Amino acid sequence: MTDSGSSPRLVRFGVFELDLKTGELRKKGVRVRLQEQPFQVLAMLVQRPGDLVTRDELRARLWQDSVFVDFDQGLNRAVTKIRNALGDSAESPRFIETLERRGYRFMASIEALEAPNAITSPSRVRSTQVQLTWGDRNIPLPEGTHVIGRDPAATVWVDSSIVSRRHASIVVAIASLTIEDHGSKNGTLVNGTALSGRATLCDGDEIRVGPAVLVVHAAASDTVTLTARTRG
Repeated sequence: MTDSGSSPRLVRFGVFELDLKTGELRKKGVRVRLQEQPFQVLAMLVQRPGDLVTRDELRARLWQDSVFVDFDQGLNRAVTKIRNALGDSAESPRFIETLERRGYRFMASIEALEAPNAITSPSRVRSTQVQLTWGDRNIPLPEGTHVIGRDPAATVWVDSSIVSRRHASIVVAIASLTIEDHGSKNGTLVNGTALSGRATLCDGDEIRVGPAVLVVHAAASDTVTLTARTRG
């Protein structure tokens, strides 16, 4: 990443984009949930790709008032959450390398993206095209709310006694994709983990509702539109 005298607002690495102003992380245009403290750690790392960011630097910036034990546990939890969001591994890292007892280094190449301008001009708005695969079936999900359940009117009808009539729902919106369980008796699994409340879905995620195993396919597409942009 070149030094232009100031840090860019938007950066890209691999299939991810990070907005350093709004605190948003996206994978192929779909927002990935990341809490504030893990986001701040990630932001410090991506602003210095290839450099060691020491634990002391992270503590001075983000854990000023914490005792050492709280900081140590907090930083470890934050890095774990970042790795989960990025699909990274401490053993075989693609993005975040641990330097034992010293700190962390961001390994991937960073691309600075153009920040919004204070003019009204044609811009590209990213939308998401979504479909589910269930065995040999392809189920397109246009923008809106889609119910998964035993109700024959459901978008994804699962005819099973262990599935609730309105078991769960997927909401497809511009640049976001979420799933929510509706208090079903037997629960909804996403990538093998029981869903609690609402969660963000990403391309390749696996949803299990009773006997149905649904694989998410989410492809980002750009639409040109005339929008008013604010200065970043």
